Amino acid sequence: MTSPSRPRRGLLALLGAGVAFAGLLVAPTAHAADGDGSLTSDAASIAIDETITFSFDVGASVHDRNWIGIYRDGVVPGGPASLDWRYVPDKTGEVTWNPSTRDGWTRNTAVMGAGEYDVYLLEDDGYNVLAGPIDITVTDAEPEPPLPPAEPKPEVDGKSGLNVLTFNVWHGGTQVENGAQQIADIIRETDADVTFLPEVGQAPAQVASLLGYQHLTATDTGIVSRYPIVSTDTIGRWWSKAVLDVNGSEVVVYGGHLEYRWYTTYLPRGYGGEIRGDWPAGWNTWNKLDAPVTDVEAILQANEQSGRPATAAELVADIDAERAAGRLAIVGGDFNEPPSQDWTAATADLFDHNGVVAPWQTTQTLLDGGLVDAFRTVYPDPVANPGFTWPADNVLFPTSSLTWAPEADERDRIDYIFAAPDERLSIDGATVVGPQSTIVRNQRVVDDSADEILTPDAVWPSDHKAVLASFTVCGGGCVTPEPGQPSLEIGSVAVAAGASVAVEGTNFPAAAVLRIELRSTPVLLGTATTDAVGAFRTTVSVPAGTTPGAHSLVVIDPDGVETTAAITVTAPTDGTTPGGIPGGTPGSGGAAAPGSGNARDGSLATTGADSTPFVLGAVLLLGVGLGLVVMHRRRRLG
Repeated sequence: MTSPSRPRRGLLALLGAGVAFAGLLVAPTAHAADGDGSLTSDAASIAIDETITFSFDVGASVHDRNWIGIYRDGVVPGGPASLDWRYVPDKTGEVTWNPSTRDGWTRNTAVMGAGEYDVYLLEDDGYNVLAGPIDITVTDAEPEPPLPPAEPKPEVDGKSGLNVLTFNVWHGGTQVENGAQQIADIIRETDADVTFLPEVGQAPAQVASLLGYQHLTATDTGIVSRYPIVSTDTIGRWWSKAVLDVNGSEVVVYGGHLEYRWYTTYLPRGYGGEIRGDWPAGWNTWNKLDAPVTDVEAILQANEQSGRPATAAELVADIDAERAAGRLAIVGGDFNEPPSQDWTAATADLFDHNGVVAPWQTTQTLLDGGLVDAFRTVYPDPVANPGFTWPADNVLFPTSSLTWAPEADERDRIDYIFAAPDERLSIDGATVVGPQSTIVRNQRVVDDSADEILTPDAVWPSDHKAVLASFTVCGGGCVTPEPGQPSLEIGSVAVAAGASVAVEGTNFPAAAVLRIELRSTPVLLGTATTDAVGAFRTTVSVPAGTTPGAHSLVVIDPDGVETTAAITVTAPTDGTTPGGIPGGTPGSGGAAAPGSGNARDGSLATTGADSTPFVLGAVLLLGVGLGLVVMHRRRRLG
C-alpha cells in the first residue's frame, strides 16, 4: 500500500492528519495545464538547517486549492505521494520551507534529510503542472565517512549463503527517527545479504553506507547487497534490476513496488480501492461500500486494469532471457495484490474474503512463468500459515494511521520473494519479520497463526511486515543424491553347515553396529560395524548343527531396520547329517540322534551329544568286573 493520492490530501488536511497511510506506489504521469504560471527559489542548494523561499505566480489559473508539492528527485506528481505540500490560494506569493522544521507544510514523511528534491506548482488539488519542477539540493553538515566495503559471505564446499529480505520501508524509513539506522540494524539482525526496499526514498544509499554494502536506487524500489553488484537496469517502470556476483555465480535480482490503486482486494471486504474507470459508485474511493463485492469476474477485470499482471508478464520475459544466459533469478517486493495460492476454497470464509475464491493474476503470472513463491513453498497451507505482511502493527502510531479499511479484516500477504527453480539454488527457509501483532477492524491483534514471526530488537520503521527467505547458491549443484537402499552380498549362496561365509553390505547407516542373524529361528552369527559411508565386510560361520535347506541371512541396523539375503545351507562335509542318525537321511522318519532335537520340524539343530549314559554304563561294568575278580581270588585262597 502507499500514501493516499493527491486529491485525498485535502481531506486529510481537513481531518488534521499529518501522516499518510501506508505504502508508496506510482500513479499516472502529471499533465501540464494551459497557463503562464511560474515557480522560482532564492537558492539552488541549502544545508539541512537552512531555509529556502519559493516564489510563485499561478497566472490565470487562480484556485483556492492550487498547491506546491515537494517530491523526491525524479518522481512525477500523480505517482508516489509528495513528501511535503501546502495550498497557495493567491495568484502570487512566497512560501518558505526548511527541511528540519517545515512550518506551514503538511508532511507526508516524518524526516526530510539530505538529498535531491523536485518542487512543483500544481493546479486545484490535482496534478496539472502550472510550473516546475525546480531542483533543490539539501546537504548534510558533516557526512559520515563510509564504512569499508563489507566482505561477501565465504563460499564453503562450493556453497554460498544468500538471505533475501523484502522490506517496505514506509517513505524511505522517514516515518521514525533514525529510520535508516533502524533498517540497517534489522538487516544485520536478519543477516540479509540482499534487501529489496520498496518506498525507496534515500534509504538505499543511507543504509548501504551504514553497512558497507553496495546499493541501487531505481524505480520506487532500492536494492542493498552484501555481494558485489555487477550491473544494473530497470524493467519497465516498476522493476529495479541488479546482477550480483555470489562467489562466482551470477544471480539477477528484481525488486518491485507495484501500482497501489485498483486495490481490488478491498472489494470483497466492502471497501473501495481507488479503482479508476467505469465502475460502480464508491469503487474509486477508499471508503466503505454499501456491501461487499463478490463478483469474481468483475474483481479480476478491475485488477487487470491496475497494470500489475502486465508488468509481471514483462518481468517473466526478462527472467527467461537471463536464465537462458545461465543466471539464477530472484524477485522480491511489495506487489499490492494478494497471491492466488491464498484466496482458495479453504480460505473463502476467512479474513473477510466473504466466499470469494480469486486466482489473482499477478502472482499467477509469475507461477505460470515457472517461478516459485518462497514462503508458500516452505509453508504450503494458507490457513495454518497465512504469512500476512499487511497491515503490520507499529506501536509508535495510532491504529488509524495503519489501516485503510477500519471496519474490515484487511490482512493479506502482499510482500513476496519468488525464485526461478534451478539445481544450483535451494530454498532453505522462509519467515515473516516484524511485530507480533497486526491490525484487524482498527484493533491491535496478536497473531495467532502457526507463523513464527521474527521480531528484531530495532525500532520497527514500517507499516508492513517483511519477508525473509534463505537460499543456498551452489556452483556445482545443490541437489544431494538420494541415498540408496541397503544391500547385501554373500560370498556363496550355498554354504555347508559348519563352514564360513563372507558378508558384504553397502548403504547402511554410517559408523553403525549391525547385528547379523541366521533365520528362520534366529541365531546370532555376529556383529559388524559400518564405515563412514555405511559399508562393511565381515565373515561369519554357519553353525554346524544347522538343518540343510533354505534359510535367510538378516542384517539389523540400530533402528531395527532389517535387510535380508537368501542363503542355502548344505550338509556338513564330514559326512554327518544334522537332524538325523549319522549316515541317515534328514527327514526320513528314522530315530533322531541323542541330543539332536527333532530335525524334522525344520528348526536349527543344537550340536554335540549327552555322554552321561555312556559314563554310567562304563562305571557299572567296571564294578561288576572287579567283583568277579575278588570272588575268584577268594575261591583260590579258600
